[in-house]
Amino acid sequence: MRLLFIATFAAFASAVLQAEPKSPSGVEAQLIDHERQSWKAWQNKDVSFWQRHLSADHIEIDGPDGPQGRDYVLKGVAGRSCAVTSYKLGNFTFRQLGADAGMLVYRAEQEFACGDKHFPNVGWVTSLYKRQNGRWENVLFEHLVVPPPKPATTRKP
Repeated sequence: MRLLFIATFAAFASAVLQAEPKSPSGVEAQLIDHERQSWKAWQNKDVSFWQRHLSADHIEIDGPDGPQGRDYVLKGVAGRSCAVTSYKLGNFTFRQLGADAGMLVYRAEQEFACGDKHFPNVGWVTSLYKRQNGRWENVLFEHLVVPPPKPATTRKP
């Protein structure tokens, strides 16, 4: 009877522990925090943040023109005429690529307002960091847009 109780308790405890979401820690938590800060700085058009955040050899891939460098991002932040009215980040996946390198992949949703027009933008992001000079720097940011679903069409018989 005692063995049955212990086995039941162990199975229950195991199920409860697996059901609770694991909070990120260590490098993963640091990089998620950096990423969240970068979105806040993007929304606020904070160029000084981006000057610290991006590595000198940063690569940005966010459109049909292919890879762009650090200056492309800095000019884009400073010169953007549309406002980011909202954003939401989630579904983070982390990979440690070495003692001084890590990668995040996550879903990003944002909405831009240009005058009275609003543009939703949903996509998957890959963001790669390296630690150098005592701090984490972003070396790659790639945003893969997920096109909105096409409206259902009705077929004529």
